[in-house]
Amino acid sequence: MSTRIAMALLVGAALLVPGLAATVEGSRSLEEMAVESATTPSDHNALAAHYREHASQARAEAARHRSMARAYTRGKQGTRAASQHCKRLTEHYDAMAMEYEELAKLHETEAKKSP
Repeated sequence: MSTRIAMALLVGAALLVPGLAATVEGSRSLEEMAVESATTPSDHNALAAHYREHASQARAEAARHRSMARAYTRGKQGTRAASQHCKRLTEHYDAMAMEYEELAKLHETEAKKSP
């Protein structure tokens, strides 16, 4: 099996089954192994796509919490504390999206350098 196919399967499995990406005490995650074994442009491009997907998911969560913050502000049951909670989560998920985008860019740069 080519390295490219193996890397795609590994990253795909981590995306489809989030539990596979989680580490078990004393073991390495599939994501960690994919990062450590990335050597070809295809490997790095697969990781870039993986991180872009994480960024997309984080942006979706930020949008969801942004919407909930507005609902809490408008609603009769809305409280300042709940709205602030959602705003903090929005900031958190926006920051996560930016970090994942940076990782994706890093792997795209590595893909251009790799043999």
